[in-house]
Amino acid sequence: MKFGLVVSPPFPDIERAVKIAESAEKSNFDSVVIPDHTLMVPPGYTPNTFFLLSLIATKTHKISLGTGVTDFARHHPSTLAQFFATLENFAGPRIFLGVGAGEAMNIKPFGIEWRKPLRTLKEGIEVVKKLWSGERFNYNGEIFKLEDAFLQVKPNSEIPIYLGANSKKSRILCGMLCNGWMPIAETPKTYRENLKDVKKGAEKAGRSLDEIDTALQIYTAIDEDREKALQRAKIFSGVVVSSLEKAEQAGYSFDFAVSKKFYFEELLVKEDLLARFIQMSAKVTDEMIEDFFIVGTPRDAEQKIEEFKKAGVKHLMLINIGPDPKFVLKIYSEKVVPSFR
Repeated sequence: MKFGLVVSPPFPDIERAVKIAESAEKSNFDSVVIPDHTLMVPPGYTPNTFFLLSLIATKTHKISLGTGVTDFARHHPSTLAQFFATLENFAGPRIFLGVGAGEAMNIKPFGIEWRKPLRTLKEGIEVVKKLWSGERFNYNGEIFKLEDAFLQVKPNSEIPIYLGANSKKSRILCGMLCNGWMPIAETPKTYRENLKDVKKGAEKAGRSLDEIDTALQIYTAIDEDREKALQRAKIFSGVVVSSLEKAEQAGYSFDFAVSKKFYFEELLVKEDLLARFIQMSAKVTDEMIEDFFIVGTPRDAEQKIEEFKKAGVKHLMLINIGPDPKFVLKIYSEKVVPSFR
């Protein structure tokens, strides 16, 4: 089993984000994942992800680096293909591209056109792969149209593409086209069930599920005092609200008068919507937190990771929320990671 560390905004500053990535490499983690946000909930300092990836690439030597995730609404496939090919030329075969359908907070305030996200994902992935091949080609898609297109920088090795797929159709697409599945907000139950969609897509494309790195971004709070860890995790209860469909799939119910895709398609960094999001988050129970997070004592963490492993997770990408982040990193580095390798 592989372990990664998600360096998620908002950051205190760029230097701190880089130090977290360096600590992940020194602690024998397998990957560093950087979400690509223009704006962030909760609001805070959110610098450019691609600058940060480049900087971290100069400060590390072996750990895998990639986005978790970016999108083709804000970034044309040619821009992403060129950046990641360039980064791979510098950093070597440890770079991956994580993409997703996009989030309203990063797109709507800036007047960016955002339509047919699944079609955009499919075409974007196809175009990026063609550009990395070094060929000249034409592409006549519904979203993207390229004529006599090519890049003058080419990766020296295959750059894996991970899809942050959180819906049935996008999971099937992931199985068809991608090297990794990287959802967020899953329980062992929902992960096991949703993995079937990825498998279905893989089989549709004549592939095996074994070819796909089945990952999961997940929040973790560990402390010798279980209650202290739980109380810290509850600050991030909005994660459950961000995935109402999966909360329902896991057996929970809410009486919110909002779309189940509220977080991704409607939530903006506006006072009224943030207030509503906070009110909704307050209704998340301890049981839900314990189901969707890795939380509690070190022993609790090992048991929960074992559940996810049995559900099909090969690569846990951890969002370290403390209470003492250094203690959490130490526990994973010295105890948890070695026991699962």
